[in-house]
Amino acid sequence: MFPTPLGWLKKTLLLTAAIASVYVAPVEAAHSADETLLSAMQLVPDSLQAKKTKSVLYLGGGERSPWFHLGALYALEEYKIPVDSIVATSWGAWMGALWSLGVSIDDIQRLMMDPSIVEFVGINTIHEKTEHNGFGIPLSTDGIPSIRQRFSFYADSAGNVYRSMHALVPDTASIERSLSRLRFEESLYRQRGTYRIPFTLLTCDSIIENPTYADIVASLPIAGNEKSGELCPYLAFPQAKNPQEASLIVVSDPLRYELDGNAEMRTLKKNVLAKLLDQGIFVRSHSIRDTSRKSMIQAGFSAVEHSLRDIIPMVDGRREYTEKQKSEAWFAFNPVFDSLSAELHSSVLSYWNPKDTGFDAPRNFAYAIASKVPYDTVSFNMQPDGGLVIDVGVHPTLDVAAGGFGSNVNGANAYGELTLNYVNQMEISFKLAGFYGTSSYGFCPRLDVSNLISHRWNFSFGYDLMKLRFLKSFENDYIPSENRFEYEKRNDLFLSARYAIDDMQSVEVKFLFGNREFELAPSAIPEVDFFDEEYVNTSSNYETDPMMQTVRYSFVNGDEKPWFASNGVAANASVGLNLIGYGLHQRGPIYGIYTLDGKFSYTPTPNSSVTIGGALGFDAYRDGHFRFPKNFDNTAMEDRYRLHAAATPWSEDWLDPELATHGYAMLRLNGGVHRYGLGAWISFAYIHDFEDKATAKLNSNKFVFEPALRYKYRSFSIYAGLNRIVDTETFSDIKRFKEYRYFIRIGDYNLF
Repeated sequence: MFPTPLGWLKKTLLLTAAIASVYVAPVEAAHSADETLLSAMQLVPDSLQAKKTKSVLYLGGGERSPWFHLGALYALEEYKIPVDSIVATSWGAWMGALWSLGVSIDDIQRLMMDPSIVEFVGINTIHEKTEHNGFGIPLSTDGIPSIRQRFSFYADSAGNVYRSMHALVPDTASIERSLSRLRFEESLYRQRGTYRIPFTLLTCDSIIENPTYADIVASLPIAGNEKSGELCPYLAFPQAKNPQEASLIVVSDPLRYELDGNAEMRTLKKNVLAKLLDQGIFVRSHSIRDTSRKSMIQAGFSAVEHSLRDIIPMVDGRREYTEKQKSEAWFAFNPVFDSLSAELHSSVLSYWNPKDTGFDAPRNFAYAIASKVPYDTVSFNMQPDGGLVIDVGVHPTLDVAAGGFGSNVNGANAYGELTLNYVNQMEISFKLAGFYGTSSYGFCPRLDVSNLISHRWNFSFGYDLMKLRFLKSFENDYIPSENRFEYEKRNDLFLSARYAIDDMQSVEVKFLFGNREFELAPSAIPEVDFFDEEYVNTSSNYETDPMMQTVRYSFVNGDEKPWFASNGVAANASVGLNLIGYGLHQRGPIYGIYTLDGKFSYTPTPNSSVTIGGALGFDAYRDGHFRFPKNFDNTAMEDRYRLHAAATPWSEDWLDPELATHGYAMLRLNGGVHRYGLGAWISFAYIHDFEDKATAKLNSNKFVFEPALRYKYRSFSIYAGLNRIVDTETFSDIKRFKEYRYFIRIGDYNLF
């Protein structure tokens, strides 16, 4: 029996006045919901109060629907509205499942604000594209400035091989969507027990009672789901009105609302919304001006309040929602790589850090492996026992790059590269690279083998075939006549093995077997002194066979860039043996090379960086006591095989004789302000020369000052500025900018 119109009017006026006088906000509610509900129930006839009805909550999807549903759930608990069962689809299925499992609404809101899913809740990302711009310039991310194309190769079951374009940078958008899907799964699997409120899932083609968590996630409009509850049906509501059922239908789209989405989705919404007839009680706003998350929560709460006059007479009594379970995140995942072949399993597994716990483990894994060339897509599928089934796309890739580099030291050089990367029990990279310029050329093949022997070892093999020549204009202006070379030819073979102690420490053993030919400029050939019996060689041509073995320890915590780091600490120490063979059956002494350097970088402000560092180096052999080696009776050749202090960024571009020594100690300071790749930098170094060689123009205490401008985007970089070296006696000359050497360099490279 339904109440008379007069009774309805009386009840409506009283209840509306009570609600309007006490309501503030769902979170800051200062009114007494119990008194409001009790007053409303007293207006219901006894015959209707005795009537038993099943209260069913229907939750659908749509943009911003989870936030609207959250406010509705807050109101249902606040007013103790009983819910006997839940029917939901899409976003409503995820919200309803968590609530029916006994998760508190506050915990549900914390889940929705999780960084991994907050930007995806309520959004349809099924057909989202990658973040890559197909019309952008495919500039290499690092190395020599070059245009790069990367191709992946894969084969189908019939053995047909296909080629596809491959991105140069990790697709972070795809990674984040994959991680968000995992977080949605984990938010359900972390709950213990069964549904406390009977729960039914609506899908495109079926009705599933007590659905699995996998069924619920599959109904969400997220990447990896071909179908979702956003399409069929868009809203959850009973097919026909049932007198024995109190149907509470929560609709997030208001009555007066401009529909979102593409044309197809808007048409679908309009058709479904037009079918909303008198099938139950609609919890729906009239209009929503502000669609922010907080406002949508408020709108959902208010919509329930405004429908109380219809809800209260239809439901059976009151319900206390006091029994809640705490929602605690999964502590540790168990990675499962069963979907990968045996050739790929060990290499992929090496990127999973067993020390990582919680959600950091899959996140760190995804970004670590996506940064490597042979790998592309990453997907996760969580199991009820915490097992995490991981699938990674692994395809052989071929890089083709063309570009150039150079400076006012060695001129312009065209650069080409062809690199093959693939995985088979280990990661293998084979590179053919070369350059050709106005005064120099080079061919530099490399073979790198990594992720083998406990996944900590890397082996490298390389060969350099080069001819290097400084530009005459630079040589005449900046290089002393006794240090000038016509050219230097190299035939060097490199072998190295690197062992990663942990994420920050490594040890590398490197071998060099070289053959080098030097042609001195006429001004660098000493005049013959027939009365000097110690004079040995006046030739303009020198052929040497250097052999070097080096053990190097590295520690890096943070940014490892040598000059333009933004934060972190780095330290390197090396010990080596060097033997210089020259002429016919002539050998110099076997001497040791010892170096130590370290730096500390920090960022005082978001757009500034400062690096403080120091270095120590000397080479010597023991003959009763330590002696500096002497291999040649020629200034140019002696300086060529001395140590060279890397005082400033430009100091690495050529061999400054003032920085060539058998022993030095150095303090460095450089910093700059930068924004969007453009920056102004100043580098300063103090060097103490232990050798104090006679051919040096400056004394043993030297100062290097280098102001410069720099622009960098990916591999493309321009570094231009001024450089000046003074000593204690000429320190005042540092302000004479007319005496500075200017430079310009395109690309980050080191030929020496």
